[in-house]
Amino acid sequence: METENGRSLRNEKVEKLSVPPGFVSLSSFTLKNIVNSEAASTSMAVGSICETEPSTMGSTPSTINKSNLGRRPWILDNELGYNPEKDDSELEMNIPLKACLPKGVIRGCSSCPNCQKVIARWHPEESHRPVLEEAPVFYPSVEEFKETLKYVARVRQKAEHFGICRIVPPPSWQPPCLVKEKSVWETSKFETHIQLVNELQDQCLKRKLGRKHEEMKTKRRKDWVRSVEDESFDGHRTDANHAQSRAESFTSKLGPEFTLKAFKKYADDFKRQYFRKKENAINTNVNLSLGEEWEPSIENVEGEYWRIIENPTEEIEVLCGANIETGVFGSGFPVNSNSTEIPKYPEYLESGWNLNNIFKLPGSLLCYEKDGNATLLPRLSTGMCFSSVFWKVEEHHLYSLSYVHLGCPKIWYAIPGRYCYKFERVVKKHLPQCLEHPELLYKNISQLPPSSLTAEGIPVYRCLQYPGEFILTFPAAYHSQIDCGFNCSETVNFAPFDWLPYGRYVIETYCEQGRKPSLSHDKLLLGAAMEAVRAQWQLLLLKRKLLDDIPWTSVCGKDGILAKALKLRVKQEDVRREYLCRHLQSRKMDNFGIQKRECSICRYDLHLSAIGCSCSPDRYACLLHAKNLCSCCWTARYLLFRYDINELNILVEALEGKLDAIYRWAKQKLGLRMNSDVMQLRNLDEVSASVEASSTSPLSAGLGTVTGQVFRREEKEKDGIIQKISPGRRNRQDAVECVELNLGCLTSSERKMERSSSVQSEVIILSDEDE
Repeated sequence: METENGRSLRNEKVEKLSVPPGFVSLSSFTLKNIVNSEAASTSMAVGSICETEPSTMGSTPSTINKSNLGRRPWILDNELGYNPEKDDSELEMNIPLKACLPKGVIRGCSSCPNCQKVIARWHPEESHRPVLEEAPVFYPSVEEFKETLKYVARVRQKAEHFGICRIVPPPSWQPPCLVKEKSVWETSKFETHIQLVNELQDQCLKRKLGRKHEEMKTKRRKDWVRSVEDESFDGHRTDANHAQSRAESFTSKLGPEFTLKAFKKYADDFKRQYFRKKENAINTNVNLSLGEEWEPSIENVEGEYWRIIENPTEEIEVLCGANIETGVFGSGFPVNSNSTEIPKYPEYLESGWNLNNIFKLPGSLLCYEKDGNATLLPRLSTGMCFSSVFWKVEEHHLYSLSYVHLGCPKIWYAIPGRYCYKFERVVKKHLPQCLEHPELLYKNISQLPPSSLTAEGIPVYRCLQYPGEFILTFPAAYHSQIDCGFNCSETVNFAPFDWLPYGRYVIETYCEQGRKPSLSHDKLLLGAAMEAVRAQWQLLLLKRKLLDDIPWTSVCGKDGILAKALKLRVKQEDVRREYLCRHLQSRKMDNFGIQKRECSICRYDLHLSAIGCSCSPDRYACLLHAKNLCSCCWTARYLLFRYDINELNILVEALEGKLDAIYRWAKQKLGLRMNSDVMQLRNLDEVSASVEASSTSPLSAGLGTVTGQVFRREEKEKDGIIQKISPGRRNRQDAVECVELNLGCLTSSERKMERSSSVQSEVIILSDEDE
């Protein structure tokens, strides 16, 4: 009896416990498996004590004794049967679920899967067209239009602070539209994507993101358990892969396949039904004659689009074709083929405004990337009325150039690049899930109205694009677009030298997010630096005019953007090797660069250096994640490097214009030698004229004359030049050899001059006796 009394007293004390702060349920619920309905109704009150029937031993989960749980009112009894897939949809972020909207578009029937019936109607009285400033428009002359990247650099000074601009080609520039050829127009099919315009509002996005957020958390828990059980399991990589796949699945709901001809018919039919002639003529007071077609204006389409997003009354479904590979489907511009046939359009085949050529133009950094990279290829897009591209920024914050081949206009919105990160903060404010999953920002998931952005202090500019015109977007500029009807456009990315600072910052951001880069920034930077040294060899040492039009003198030198970018990268690499990889065994990269390698932790590109371990020969890490590579001891790891820091510093000095550094890098790394450069002179008059001109040229200008203009000089003059090139350096012998080769100092026993007897092929060659 004493025991029973003591137990009852303890139970009474437990029952009087108050609810801990933060554990009170804000929603009503009904306890499961309770026979007495009165007890069930009583349990609706928060914090009430639930009396249940005592359970017997061996009871099933459905008859679990809840007497202990009942004395703890902050524990929900119905959580015992919790089903995340069922309950998450009801508890998503406490967002009220709106009633289902009636379908405004019914697609497909028993006889035709691609037909449609549009029930929705235009509401002109509720138009939500935003009031925005227009982006600038440029009209280049025929001469200005010839040099693509030069004209882009000129436009950039006036338009970059808008983030976007429109370029209208000269009237004489009329390229063919190859997508209208019968073989493409009627036979080539592409996949479409379904867009529900009414679900682009904030509340719908939050519900969807909440669902994806829970799915990602579930996957992360499973991956963590697996990583604990299996040490070889790469949890970091799997988590990044899941995040990226979830983000891609957010908007990747596929629709039916179409040809361009069939899709145009589908798009025109939708627009005609939505903006019906008779009703709209009454609503807009327009006098239409019998048989005249009603065509809504750009303002009508824009206002209705934002009305559907901000105040939807029906479910509006549209289709679009995005990122169609031109390598498979075909480009709208002429493309070089391997056939021996004479090209039909030679003028446009080689044009710099042909989007298939822009990546390999002189001055484009992407020419140092492999041809197979998908970033280099243009992408086709098709749209219909109300289809859109949500707010996005280009991969690696690259430039983009878009051209509309045919169809209806496009409406573009752009945010200047200087407001890029403020825009991302605003998106995270509206969509909190992006705080934990920043990769969702880059997957076209948000279509915030321009009015919401301007209210946050972010400027938004509008730009209209008609067929036959270009739209240029600048680095880090978020942009969006709306289609006013059926159209077919083509877009490509490119990277001139002024993109380098943006690319460096973005690659570090990708590393923090574990996002896979599509380009190797170090490869582009080193490739451009190598080509710059080769150009300076020609300009400063050989005094030859360059064949290309790249302004190497403006990007090199101490103030050049290429030299600054490389110097900053080398300094960063030096610090990381010094403080993160100290005492590690160093190895030179041999065949490491044949295939692209990436960090197994953060997916950082490993073109310049990497950390490896003997326990996993095919697994590498960047310098920042050297300690996370494996569980082996620190001394078991080793450093792989393409160039040591001293070599990279020589390359920096070469870009800054130091002649001895140019000579050493060109000779050691590029395999250039003075004796391999042969200059052919047409006749003896040219030879004598060259020698006479060289004899009067001032020595203080540099290294003297080019190879072939060989003459004797006094040793005093030669020593003066050597002092200018290599003051106070130990490696004086390289400078002496460089001067002797340029001045043609025949006093050296290792040099000789051979003059051919033919007048028509007069050649002067300087060679080594050893070779």
